[in-house]
Amino acid sequence: MTVPKDYRRASEQFDDLLKDAAVEAGLETRNQAYTMLHGVLQVFRRRLKVQDAINFCTSTTSLTSSALH
Repeated sequence: MTVPKDYRRASEQFDDLLKDAAVEAGLETRNQAYTMLHGVLQVFRRRLKVQDAINFCTSTTSLTSSALH
């Protein structure tokens, strides 16, 4: 079974996001960038009210929404 285009594209976008985050933060590895991004999104999520979190998730891509869970 082939991977659907939307899933493949989401993986490419996520990799691009991690590369950009690593460059901006001066990190050396993809794992460091992932850990940093995960921490930032966790803190962001914890500070939002429930309705604000729902609004944020519905207004962003599925990539960002899944990263918040």
